[in-house]
Amino acid sequence: MSETIKLTLLAIVASVCFCGCSQAPLREGASVGVNVDHRMAPYAKPRMNTVAIIDKSLADWQGSEEGRRSKIAVEATNSTRSETGTLQVWATLRNRTDYPLQIEGRTHFFGPGQEPVEGPTAWQRVYLDANSVAHYKEFSTKIKGIEYYYIEIREGR
Repeated sequence: MSETIKLTLLAIVASVCFCGCSQAPLREGASVGVNVDHRMAPYAKPRMNTVAIIDKSLADWQGSEEGRRSKIAVEATNSTRSETGTLQVWATLRNRTDYPLQIEGRTHFFGPGQEPVEGPTAWQRVYLDANSVAHYKEFSTKIKGIEYYYIEIREGR
């Protein structure tokens, strides 16, 4: 085998080894909300009808040897119209720790063009027992013009 082929094969094997070793651990669960500041996305907006974990202490927690995990997981989220016509939003949250947590949630409501219609609601405290599930619920105050929501979650203060 020529010297050039040997060096090429050695370089390929070395690059595969180094690339395989430099992978970051897999992240599981909810992510912290991030501010998008990029010239290619000057009008970046929050993703509507979602839950954002805005407290880094909830999102980055070393819970096991397998890798990084968040303290809570968002199991489900949805909305429905109440009997009075307001928008009710809810999120099902799972405590993934072996101890009780208290978290707080608030909701922003938006119109059909994703424009803000109501200011954020007051922070509402939710208690989660160890390894349990709890629900955050909130109602809009307006009856018409509410189409979207954005829920923020932080650790209780």
